[in-house]
Amino acid sequence: MKLPRISVIIPLYNHEKYIEEAVFSVLEQTVSDFELIIINDGSEDNSTDVVQKIKDNRIRYYYQENRGAHNTLNRGIDMAQGEFISILNSDDVYDRNRFELCLNTLEKDSSTAAVSSYIEYIDENGRFIKLKRGAEDNWIDKESETSFKDHGNLTLDLLAGNFLKTTSNLFCRRDVFSQVGRFRDLRYTHDYDFFLRLSHQHHIQLLSEPLLKYRIHQQNTLKENTAAADFECALVLSDFIIKHDLSVLFGENLSLTMTKFFNSLHAHHSERMILTLLLFSRRAEEDENMFELLCDNKDNPFRESCIKYLENYMDGWMAREKIAADWNVLHEQFLHQENELALLKKKLNEKSPVSPSVINYIKDKFRHLFAKKNGY
Repeated sequence: MKLPRISVIIPLYNHEKYIEEAVFSVLEQTVSDFELIIINDGSEDNSTDVVQKIKDNRIRYYYQENRGAHNTLNRGIDMAQGEFISILNSDDVYDRNRFELCLNTLEKDSSTAAVSSYIEYIDENGRFIKLKRGAEDNWIDKESETSFKDHGNLTLDLLAGNFLKTTSNLFCRRDVFSQVGRFRDLRYTHDYDFFLRLSHQHHIQLLSEPLLKYRIHQQNTLKENTAAADFECALVLSDFIIKHDLSVLFGENLSLTMTKFFNSLHAHHSERMILTLLLFSRRAEEDENMFELLCDNKDNPFRESCIKYLENYMDGWMAREKIAADWNVLHEQFLHQENELALLKKKLNEKSPVSPSVINYIKDKFRHLFAKKNGY
């Protein structure tokens, strides 16, 4: 029996609204030599009915009790028979040329282990939101002389933020998983963790075509708990820095390299947490893996303290944002009142000259009424 060239893995969870479009974006690829492994990770909606109505002998469908995205992906990798593996989350959509362009890239360059692409953001109804051009957003307001902007290294780009965004943006040779490892037990950042490890060991080619549509909607996992997601990002960054020699990525000028690293690293408001993990990492290695400890034990006091700190930070940030928004509204109202005063002054002067004292009296009255209206 001839084995498929590509194994496509869709981890499905409660996406009955989107799964049909996701599946057909695979079935309608210009390259047809693939198997499609769909693993329903304990969905509680009608996802099963939607999938089972789609008839195609390339589809292999499985149902399991909920075990999490990382576990579902690893199971799919174990089942995969293809030389290449492509992942698609059940709410995202492929461009129909994705397989063809990714395969062409890997066939032309044997040193390339994986391919990703630019991303098109869409809303819950599939409408275009924006185009994400690789790591471009990571470097807004940064300078090449004092950061890793324009350095051209994908790992350094990832340290400034996960611009690859999602496991849906992974098309790779199957053997990379035996070299890099599998997806780890992270609810929000298993993709970021894997991309960092992969990019440090292998070459990833980034295609400038938007070959993936990434859907933004209210059920996105990252929106579930921002503080917990930031905690995982800091945990991933700390673990990566501890376990990998990054000196090969840097120049020889120590002060300049430190400056660039300082201006590039996106710490997700977790500088204190990262410092603590780096400080205690050697001690933790003596008895157990710190990463596994903080992933597996959700009641770990250090984990709880970090998430509480991040929640307080986010609450404070949101409060400051509200104050700023309220001030902007009041400022606009004040400018509007000033414009009205200026127009009134012009009209009065056109009818008959008005002394400065009268104008100032009218201004004071308007400002008093404005302040009284807004509680000042």
